[in-house]
Amino acid sequence: MLHYYSRIMSFLGKKDAGRVKLSIFFSVLESIFTNAPIMFLLYGFIKLINNDLGKSDIGLILRLMIAAVLIRIVLNYIIEYLMSYSVSNACERERLGIGDLFKKFSMGFYTKNNLGRAAAIVTTDLTFVEEYGILHLDAIIKAVVMMIIGLLMLCAMDIRIGLIATALSVISIIGIKKIERVANEEAKYRQAGQNRLTEVILEYAMGISVIKAFNISDERSTITKHAIDDVRESSIRFERRFMRPALFYRSVFYIGIGLIMFLSLFFVNNGSISMEYALVFIIFSLNVFLPAINLANEVSMFSIGTEALDRFDKLKNEQVMAENDKVSGLEKLDIEFDDVSFAYDDNEVLKHVSFKAKPGTMTALVGESGSGKTTIANLIVRFWDVKDGSIKIGGTDIRDLNTDILLKNMSMVFQRVYLFSDTIKNNIRFGKPDASDKEITMAAKAARCHDFIMALPDGYDTIVSEGGSSLSGGEKQRISIARAILKDAPIVLLDEATASVDPDNEKYIQEAINELVKNKTLIVIAHKLTTIMQADQILVVDDGAIKERGTHDELLKQQGLYSNLWNKRISAKSWRINQ
Repeated sequence: MLHYYSRIMSFLGKKDAGRVKLSIFFSVLESIFTNAPIMFLLYGFIKLINNDLGKSDIGLILRLMIAAVLIRIVLNYIIEYLMSYSVSNACERERLGIGDLFKKFSMGFYTKNNLGRAAAIVTTDLTFVEEYGILHLDAIIKAVVMMIIGLLMLCAMDIRIGLIATALSVISIIGIKKIERVANEEAKYRQAGQNRLTEVILEYAMGISVIKAFNISDERSTITKHAIDDVRESSIRFERRFMRPALFYRSVFYIGIGLIMFLSLFFVNNGSISMEYALVFIIFSLNVFLPAINLANEVSMFSIGTEALDRFDKLKNEQVMAENDKVSGLEKLDIEFDDVSFAYDDNEVLKHVSFKAKPGTMTALVGESGSGKTTIANLIVRFWDVKDGSIKIGGTDIRDLNTDILLKNMSMVFQRVYLFSDTIKNNIRFGKPDASDKEITMAAKAARCHDFIMALPDGYDTIVSEGGSSLSGGEKQRISIARAILKDAPIVLLDEATASVDPDNEKYIQEAINELVKNKTLIVIAHKLTTIMQADQILVVDDGAIKERGTHDELLKQQGLYSNLWNKRISAKSWRINQ
């Protein structure tokens, strides 16, 4: 329990931990006022047995009890407010902090099945800490304080009863230790199962189109069912192992309550204590021990909370890409690859790549699938860091640039467009958060998407389904281009957007792209070679290396890889199905 207290205080941070410590102080006061009515009852019993209980005494006892209840209500409100505010504030801060970390992780983090783990931590784990972590801490603090106060008062009234109650409380610690050990062991399996279940469900939902297309729903459903079964089994195993030490722990207190009741009546019978004291002992035994009985459940919650915080800390400590904030801006916008090599884990993808893209020029990357074209584009925006060599913009290594400064100067339009579940207006506004409605409309018109947007039921305020599933591929692509036009970044990375759209949309998208790239430094991953014939330089990428470079005409004259690609594309245009 002390370990969890230390962990949760560290998680809360200095200010919020200070509020929780203040609430703990109020919890101690609240526990004192919880026991106060019993002393008032003792006073009343003594007066009653001595035939000295008057109306004034009844009125005094009643007023004191009402005052104690009112003070407890006020203290409870303060405690709940301080604790809830502190943990909610800390969880908000940490969730936002994780959001900032997501920007600093390399894309390798997202390709290692970490999405489900990150989603489970941000939602399930932090939500558990937020909803239960502090409240259960409060319950334990109250139970422990009430037990200590109660034992001291029992010892003060009758040392025999007090020592018996104290001995039982010490014995119960054995049960608590066993509960903690079981909970600590099983919490890891429980949280790991929850994590796996989140991963499987996320994967199932994201891949539902593939699952339906290839009729593998039964296979994938089986995997999901196994994950659900694992969570069920871990929960059952947890409860099964938890039952024995919890039963021992509770039994100690149940026996203790019965023993105190029996001894109280026995001492009354032999005349060593009075009846009023016996009644108070019986009431006190219930008041002291009943909150402690419930500690068994609270301790198991602490183990789950500790495991949740461990997983959260592990995510926070994931390696991020180093960032240097010394450079605050960029003056020149030329892009230079200087002997760059790169590998995904042990799979080398780029080998000693060097080239320079001058400001305001168009550089096209061509080559077979898997040759390394997209990797070059991803390295420019620092989705990954290079293994060897360097990438410079304006003569500055991008690793020495603040991430926000780097991305501020970049616009990216790729084939796979993702739109958020929000209005079309806000999806375009992502390119420039402070843009006016007029600027958004102008960008949409330039991207040739204004007309189809206005034809929608709510125009620019139409809500787009998550991922943009309510729009066609061409419509999503044009909204993506409108977003990039609005951003107006000086460097544009373009994974040719017309490669997989129908001819009708291709015309509009090509017009939109022409608006986007005016006076920009343009890096194009080319699929249709006819679209890059006017490029200032064409880089032919093969097996992770640049094998040829030059203009369209220069490369055709070399009769090499580019010439072969060109001839294949020309012959493919005349391809048809024979009937």
